Amino acid sequence: MEAARWDRLAGDYQRVFESGISEYNRRLLDFLLSSGMLYPGCKVLDVGCGVGKYGTYFAALGCDVTLTDISGEMLRRAEENLRPFTAPWRTVVGDFETLEPSLLSPSGPHDLVISTMSPAVHDMATVKKLSSLSRDWCLLTNFVSWRQPLRDRFYTALGFDPVLSLAGGLDSLASLEKLVEQAGYEPHVRYENYNWQDERSAEEAARYLIRRHPAMDKEDPELFKRALEVAAGLCNEKGIFPDRVFTRVAWLSWKTKKED
Repeated sequence: MEAARWDRLAGDYQRVFESGISEYNRRLLDFLLSSGMLYPGCKVLDVGCGVGKYGTYFAALGCDVTLTDISGEMLRRAEENLRPFTAPWRTVVGDFETLEPSLLSPSGPHDLVISTMSPAVHDMATVKKLSSLSRDWCLLTNFVSWRQPLRDRFYTALGFDPVLSLAGGLDSLASLEKLVEQAGYEPHVRYENYNWQDERSAEEAARYLIRRHPAMDKEDPELFKRALEVAAGLCNEKGIFPDRVFTRVAWLSWKTKKED
């Protein structure tokens, strides 16, 4: 069920990818480069990679890139997005929790292992597994606050809980930081704002927001009809649904290599 949900969202992630690197993406990449976690030619594993947005940035640096995701459709698109690059890359489909480590690092540990906005790393077992796949650095990113005013009005009008539509786990960062420490590593946390806006027609907004909510029946024509009416009522005078999202993100990193 979880894989099917991410399969449905792959098209939305692809459109974001095609819009180009965002200011937030650039900040994260600059942070990785300036801290020495990322450098040309290093080996990188991206867990919960989506359509390979960060994978293409790593490949452009000549890195040896491994991408994994539970969604086959996400990885299909990632492979298309990586095809222009000559740096070595591979994809592995499956649930990170159950995938054999040898599939994720067949030639030994990676220099950097990341998982951005993904539920793949969520407990002690997955924190330890992620750490074991790196010979130097690990990085997790997660939302710690999220405001979506117009989306909240849309979901509430239809009788659905807006909280269920949020990406990531808003309360998991503190527990993950503690797990990293308990696993024997020193966690480092940095907070960054990440805001964006999209303008959609009423029909585009209705279809997009239905796909985003796990409790909404994607195939229900009556639900779509009601959703379209609600979205149209929330559009501005130009007939545009002005979607605004305001978030704060935590970057949790730790070094797995023991200093001499």
